[in-house]
Amino acid sequence: MYTVEAVPAPELGNTSFVALDEEQGVGVVIDPFRDIERYLHIADQHHVQLTHALDTHLHNDFVSGRRELAAEAQSNVEELAVGAELAVGGMTIQAIHTPGHTPDHKAYLLSEGGRPQALFSGGAVMLGAIARTDLFGPHLAVHLALEALSTLQARLRGLPDHIRVFATHGAGSFCGTGGHSGHETTLGVERKTNPFFQVTEVMPFLARVLNQPRYPTYYRDMAAVNLGGPSLIGLTPPALTQLTAAQVVQLMASGAAVVDIRHGRDHDRGHIPGSFSVGIDGPVSAWVGWLVARGRPIVLVGGSEAELRLAQRQLLRVGFDTIAGALDGGIDAWRTAGYEVSTFQTVDVEDLAEWVISAAPMTVVDARDEHEWVGGHVPGAVHIYVPDIPSRSAEIPREAPVAVHCASGYRAGIAASLLEQAGLKRIVHVNGPYSDWDRLHLAESHP
Repeated sequence: MYTVEAVPAPELGNTSFVALDEEQGVGVVIDPFRDIERYLHIADQHHVQLTHALDTHLHNDFVSGRRELAAEAQSNVEELAVGAELAVGGMTIQAIHTPGHTPDHKAYLLSEGGRPQALFSGGAVMLGAIARTDLFGPHLAVHLALEALSTLQARLRGLPDHIRVFATHGAGSFCGTGGHSGHETTLGVERKTNPFFQVTEVMPFLARVLNQPRYPTYYRDMAAVNLGGPSLIGLTPPALTQLTAAQVVQLMASGAAVVDIRHGRDHDRGHIPGSFSVGIDGPVSAWVGWLVARGRPIVLVGGSEAELRLAQRQLLRVGFDTIAGALDGGIDAWRTAGYEVSTFQTVDVEDLAEWVISAAPMTVVDARDEHEWVGGHVPGAVHIYVPDIPSRSAEIPREAPVAVHCASGYRAGIAASLLEQAGLKRIVHVNGPYSDWDRLHLAESHP
């Protein structure tokens, strides 16, 4: 009897899977991440050999771990052609053409004893959604959306409702919106509840699938990284080099980006001027990948040793290998060495409301995305989505404080650090949930 182990990467909103036949001691990995220790740990736990590794599509959001598994576990990583079958113990894996998210997207149907059991769907079917179809440019977005509609309504039509579905893309992934959390569903449940299965008319389907938020800029070259064959990192990521404050100063002078992974309120209390505030409590890789050019040296600051290693792991998953090291001793070591420290004022939504009502000179910057903004916003706020701040900071007056907020405070912390890099001095970080604006019964502005 086959079993499936889920291996999530929460910061990506993705999950990879290991399908196992413990009786025959073999297994296959679907959509592996680059850091492969967890797959090898699962193999050891279940006393199996990972004989094969498969990708459902050419990934735009993370580095495939297939080369790592080939090197460290001797897994076979040859492509499985559409319609071809692969025997892994008592399991049979068949590749099914399921274009939409990408032109060559495949799903893998697992059968046992000749009976279909599970579908590893990649982005063709998500829990409550499907993956976006616009990653190959606007000229192909409609074509791929129609392919996605055909995948749902025609290519998967013959599969029974009981089929278990294991989706790679999930809630929190920039590859799709509207999905539910979790790693598993069934085709029957999705056919009854997933709006992309429910909407069968072309124009309403296109309107839904093409209404997507923007995605991180690192997506643009990730496919090329995967096609070119990323460098191997081995069984475990390399040790982080411990840097002195003086070495960090030298690296910054030569163009390195300093990424402070502490929580936003800690960053506000004192940080290296010009550093990026990208807390480990959120998706470090997505925001570094959005804001820092690939290949630029990166210095990590703050957090525990475990948190620094987690940040490193997340960055390696998206192919940001140029991590110069971590500041030994964190911000305390920076202060002790006598270097300048910047601070931001931290306030709650209630404080922001009081300022707005007082009519005191102040610019409110809403750093949420366009979908959030149109749902309602603080009266008089300026809408600048986080990644647009470097190019639009000149629009913000310098003669008054700038209060920046988002939905929770996390992105506002990133935005505050970008405002500082742009030369603004009086920055106020609104570190609280925007839902408090509703709780306080304050009138919202709508377009």
